[in-house]
Amino acid sequence: MAATAAAAVLSSGRFYALIGFEIHVKLATHSKMFSSSSSAPAQTTNSQVTPFDMALPGSLPYFNRTCLEAGIRAALGLNCQLNKISHFERKHYFYPDSPAGYQITQQRYPFASNGVFHYPLLIKKDKLKSSTKYKFVDNQNSFVIKQCRIERIQLEHDTGRSIHDDHQNRTLIDLNRFGTGLIEIVTKPDIQSSLEGESFLRELNRLLIKYNICEQSGLETAVRVDANVSLHRMNTKPDGNRIEIKNLGSFIDVRQAIDFEIKRQEQLLTNNYSIKNETRTYDTNKYQTIHLRRKEDQIDYRFMIEPNLPPLYLYDDNDKHIYGKNFVNIDDIKRNIPISPLDERKQYLDKYKDFLTAEHLHELLRLDMIDYFRDVMTHLDNNHLRHIALEVLLSDVKSISYDGRKIRKFAQAVSPILFADIIKHLEKRIITRFSLYTLLTLCNKSRDSTRSLKSFLDEHNMYAINDENELEKICLKILEENPKQIDRYKTNPKKALEQLHTSVCKKYHGRIHDDLVNDVFKRLLDKRIK
Repeated sequence: MAATAAAAVLSSGRFYALIGFEIHVKLATHSKMFSSSSSAPAQTTNSQVTPFDMALPGSLPYFNRTCLEAGIRAALGLNCQLNKISHFERKHYFYPDSPAGYQITQQRYPFASNGVFHYPLLIKKDKLKSSTKYKFVDNQNSFVIKQCRIERIQLEHDTGRSIHDDHQNRTLIDLNRFGTGLIEIVTKPDIQSSLEGESFLRELNRLLIKYNICEQSGLETAVRVDANVSLHRMNTKPDGNRIEIKNLGSFIDVRQAIDFEIKRQEQLLTNNYSIKNETRTYDTNKYQTIHLRRKEDQIDYRFMIEPNLPPLYLYDDNDKHIYGKNFVNIDDIKRNIPISPLDERKQYLDKYKDFLTAEHLHELLRLDMIDYFRDVMTHLDNNHLRHIALEVLLSDVKSISYDGRKIRKFAQAVSPILFADIIKHLEKRIITRFSLYTLLTLCNKSRDSTRSLKSFLDEHNMYAINDENELEKICLKILEENPKQIDRYKTNPKKALEQLHTSVCKKYHGRIHDDLVNDVFKRLLDKRIK
């Protein structure tokens, strides 16, 4: 409901939205940013803590170089300008899960800035035509590319975790997470709808995983999003006021929170209320944003250069200075960086141009099947088989695994090798198209990726019946059981064949190929009529 209402607001021609993100990405490093403690999640409370993590007097930070290298990979993927000299700063504020009383960050002197990120707009095929009236859709092509400017990327560390004990009216602190390496990606307010916002974050998440910046766990744990949303009357300039929605933890939460906020702000503006700077949170049970605090006064964080850490120095092959091991060569990282997801998809369109279209690729992308598709293709040796596999992915597998979380589970249960083997058996007519969905469902439900295809076929007797003599006996028996269809064949042959075919499928559970059984029925019935 909120999505429909928000879309109606944006398509009315009366308002436009400006949305920007502050995205905190947990870096895929073994240790924390400023200490040797492990950064592995879900460990025993306060078991991964050093004196620095506890802010004990005299403890000093020691910078983790791999955090910077991960940040540089992100900056290259987001087409940012890399600043060869950057500084760490202290951001002062008091909170129990930050025992030092400050966070080490790069608010004023980040290592990367002024980027631009291109991403595909993920919209269902049947919505493309109707959505052209929305401001955020450029045309009716199935692969619309949008862009969002990146203001800066900065390194910082995470806080600890507060555990609220309502029974004893106290709050406990777990410092395992304190000091874990983060990058914060701050965008310009270039997003204009929840659809664009979700599409941007999904593509960003693909890039972060592909470049080994964050773990495969996805947006639920590796990334946290603050969304800044403001709605304005058409033909007016932004007034600078906005609503900040804190700590959104999934793609769906981002989309729903933005949609609710757009509709809420539209109601305020329609009733001649102004939008005040405010921080809100999103209630996933009530599907609405809730007020946290006003932002009348700018908080003074008393930023100061971190005295215990030197500046970060970057260089490239053109620099003639001789640097030590504490300096990072940008070009070394650039040479080893993988191809971007966007460029990789362009390669797919060229490599599989005989059967793959932009529309197919867009649907695979929307369903989060791109990686599975890529892996399946490597196990099939010709385009005929690959084309069959694509059709099955966009029909049967789509029905079984209709979102990103389910396709990951499907890929674990039905490995690309097993799926490719199923396609080969289908093409050799060892199994039928009718039984394919049942077979894939059985494989998916088993959750045992070590089982062979033969074990499934043997257990459930799913081998196709291809012997002509056996097929003829089966069809004769079906005709004996359905004499009315013989008379119907004289007046309505198509309907009679459909009914007979249905009877065969029910009795033999999809083990007979449609074309073979129809040919046999037609031959037997034509002989009887003559």
